[in-house]
Amino acid sequence: MLLELRLQNFLLIEEAHLSLGPGFTVLTGETGAGKSLLIKALRLVLGERGGPEYLRPGAKEAVVEALLASSKLPKRLSSLGLEPAEEILVRRIITPERSRIFVNGAPVPLKMLARVTQGLVVLTGQHEFRALLSPEYRLRLLDAFAGTEDLRRRYREVFSHLRKLREERRRLEEECSRLARERDFLEFQIREIEEAGLCPGEDEELEREREVLRNLTRLKEGLSEGVRALSVAGRELSQALSALRGLARFEEGLSGLLARLEGAYYEVLEGERELQGRLTSLPEDDSRLEEVEARLARLQNLKRKYGSTVEEILETLVELKARRERLEGGEDRLADLVAEEGRLAEEALGLALELSSERIRAAAELSRRVTEELSGLAFTGAEFRVEVQREEVRPEALGPEGLDRVEFLVRTNPGTPERPLEKVASGGELSRIFLALKGALAERDRAACLIFDEVDSGVGGRAAVRVGEKLRELSQRDQVICITHLPQIARLADRHFVVEKEVLGAQAFTRVRELSGEEREREWLRMLGEEHV
Repeated sequence: MLLELRLQNFLLIEEAHLSLGPGFTVLTGETGAGKSLLIKALRLVLGERGGPEYLRPGAKEAVVEALLASSKLPKRLSSLGLEPAEEILVRRIITPERSRIFVNGAPVPLKMLARVTQGLVVLTGQHEFRALLSPEYRLRLLDAFAGTEDLRRRYREVFSHLRKLREERRRLEEECSRLARERDFLEFQIREIEEAGLCPGEDEELEREREVLRNLTRLKEGLSEGVRALSVAGRELSQALSALRGLARFEEGLSGLLARLEGAYYEVLEGERELQGRLTSLPEDDSRLEEVEARLARLQNLKRKYGSTVEEILETLVELKARRERLEGGEDRLADLVAEEGRLAEEALGLALELSSERIRAAAELSRRVTEELSGLAFTGAEFRVEVQREEVRPEALGPEGLDRVEFLVRTNPGTPERPLEKVASGGELSRIFLALKGALAERDRAACLIFDEVDSGVGGRAAVRVGEKLRELSQRDQVICITHLPQIARLADRHFVVEKEVLGAQAFTRVRELSGEEREREWLRMLGEEHV
């Protein structure tokens, strides 16, 4: 329920304070007086964006305050981390630089304000009347009447999971398709490396062998000469050592030299054996050179493709095999996804059919009730029918709301064919149909406060009285506030405020005040165009 509304420096309103209560309240005033300013202010209270365009010219700040009460608030506030209470004071302060929002004194962001106030106040005007022409809005109304909240929530959860699964499956299919196109080439690369039978360091060893084979003749000649020379040197040293050993008995100073020469002799013998071993290990001829060159050419070809060394080529082989495993794993995952998608699609289809059945059942009852409501709104002979149009029953036809579209069909006069609402309804008829729907949904679509703007558009005479009576009837369950131009409606209200515009010098002011007694009667006469009577 909206208990208080206070505005300060809000566009043309310098100061306004409305104390409201339960029942039926009307706001009246001349066209252009500023009644729409109150609706704009309430939209800000409910979380709509607002900036310096709402400031009264010359003012430093604008203030919009609203006191709201609802039994829904304690739990909602707690869930948002705010102190629980059954009443909230919403305060919005707008300056040229920024806008600040407070709920019970605590600063909150705009999105949180919208969550706090959601459903507490329902604003209905020409925009909402026109929403009746939207298939999505019609479906939401039918679901609200059918009471399918839990079923609809379950369906949306399953459908959301199904949609994500479908997207994952499509992405994986594209990846697998791309990899499949590469698979032959991938297999060729793996086979080319594996068949080469590479060993780490092989290229370096082959390059050394190639140098030997290319210089085989020189190596053999050089090593042979070295062996011969060392052999001669060894014999000569042996003879020298024999002679010196005989002399060492007479000359002690020769002992040191003898020891050094013996060391040199053994070094020469060792050198001769090593050179002989190297000579023996050389190939008989250079016939293997062609084979080595071919192997090195093959390795060079692999290096151009897969890495600068044999070790890098082998690392590439590991990566290529991993890609092949991902392809095989992707195909397994794709099979799992397809199976899971099929299971979810069946579950979603079952819930959609159940939801559709509930809608079809509720559509007949809603049609009957709205037709009754229209009869009470001076829509004599009119018939209203809710038609649920089901898509083909297959998983591919599922949408966020199931399989159904909802059409509102109207027969405005007996004997005439029924036609879609958008093809037959004028502004006044839309207003009354909307009010009839609100009446039919009143028990199941409860709100703390219903605010009607221009619900009397295109309505007059006896129909206006019926509209006023319906608004008064709704106010027995929910607080109803109505902006109206019709005295037939204003006379039925429990509370009456008038919005007036006054021009003082070069400035215009919009004022709001509550009427009672004779003031209300004078306002009714003004609305009839008889204020001087």
